[in-house]
Amino acid sequence: MVGFEKEPTKDERKAFEKIDKVGGPQAEEYSGLCEKLGPHEKIQMMSTAKIKNKDKSIITLTNKRLIIFNSEKTKLLGKRRRFEDIRLEDILDIQVEERKGFDLMKITTKEQELKILTPEGKGVKISGHIRDQQNKTQQDPAEQLEKIGAEKEKGNITDEEYEEKKKELMDRM
Repeated sequence: MVGFEKEPTKDERKAFEKIDKVGGPQAEEYSGLCEKLGPHEKIQMMSTAKIKNKDKSIITLTNKRLIIFNSEKTKLLGKRRRFEDIRLEDILDIQVEERKGFDLMKITTKEQELKILTPEGKGVKISGHIRDQQNKTQQDPAEQLEKIGAEKEKGNITDEEYEEKKKELMDRM
């Protein structure tokens, strides 16, 4: 139990059966997660995991983000956030180390590196799902160029960062 479970409706049970599951997530967890999703957001994959050898966590991949829900127990101790929301475009790198009894998945973003213990032999599958979803949500380079131009005007990125990203995007066009 992670602490956000709810009794699923018939439709939620049917939808739960259709998603890819790794490590034994439950329909009640799926149902509780559905209430936390944004408009037009759908769960693609769920997995049980452990973060830093602690209590059970649920990794959920939607069509827009990677969500990690940590157990209540750890939250009460104040050791980590209960809920981590990572936009797919913020994931810079994923590495998987296969070990005896579990896989260690390292997800690197601009702000942090998460270390997640996944069921043995499942880290590559989970990282593959994340990469597939990232590829589906990739924006058109012209749209991205517009966005970074706006960020430059706001002063959120430097001229050098803008030029570097612009060159990258122009090469992709």
